[in-house]
Amino acid sequence: MAFWMTKIPGGGFAMGEAPDEAEARLMIAREQGRASVTFSERSGRYRWTVVLDEGKTSHGWAETEAEGWWFVKEAVNRPFRGTHHRKPRGLWSLPPS
Repeated sequence: MAFWMTKIPGGGFAMGEAPDEAEARLMIAREQGRASVTFSERSGRYRWTVVLDEGKTSHGWAETEAEGWWFVKEAVNRPFRGTHHRKPRGLWSLPPS
């Protein structure tokens, strides 16, 4: 069980409980207005959007509202990828001296 509390952009705060930390992060993003799933009549599908703390936006399409929230939850709980480190180009190394 995870208890959460967050500030709301318009002032005040929201709080609640969730079965786990991943679900709590989703609820916080939803309450802050950074995550949404809306139906598009033009395409007949659900559009999901989430703005992460770093300012990066993730978005896409889903067939159902529940599937849209699943994608939002995955985007919110995606692990930090950091920087990409490349391995040395050569396949062979010098023998130890």
